[in-house]
Amino acid sequence: MHIPAPDHASTEAFLPATCCDDIRSLVRYWRTIHPASGLPSRRHVDPTDIPNLLPYVWMTDVFRDPWRFRFRLIGTAIVAFTGHDSTGRWCDEVYPYFQSSEAYRCMRDCAAAGQPRYRTGKLLSNPDRIYRHAQRVYLPLAVDGITTDIILSLTRYLPAGRA
Repeated sequence: MHIPAPDHASTEAFLPATCCDDIRSLVRYWRTIHPASGLPSRRHVDPTDIPNLLPYVWMTDVFRDPWRFRFRLIGTAIVAFTGHDSTGRWCDEVYPYFQSSEAYRCMRDCAAAGQPRYRTGKLLSNPDRIYRHAQRVYLPLAVDGITTDIILSLTRYLPAGRA
């Protein structure tokens, strides 16, 4: 399977006009580390290139048959917001309804297609907080350039009333 590097227009075409700047920045960064053929891998991601985004970045390991996701790392702003660090834990253990959620579907679709996904919606964590929605992006990484094994993500929380 040949996965071409995305061009600028197609890379950001999936993002709505209301998308926050941090998500756009991470998508642009992902595009710059994207090889000419195939997907970038975790080794292409250099945290020193995106220091201002790191508090909002998280990564999940991808498992198949059945689809399952495990938190690989979680940014400090996300840990502070949720009140716990779930690094190393399975998403479906942290969030009991995860497999029936839109988050699960987006992550599964991102991994299966090897294509970025964006979503905005309610929180799985802290649903009663002032921030009741968040914008998220899911970007595939693949050590072999083809099969997504890690999803690079960024979450920004929105004040109530914004979506």
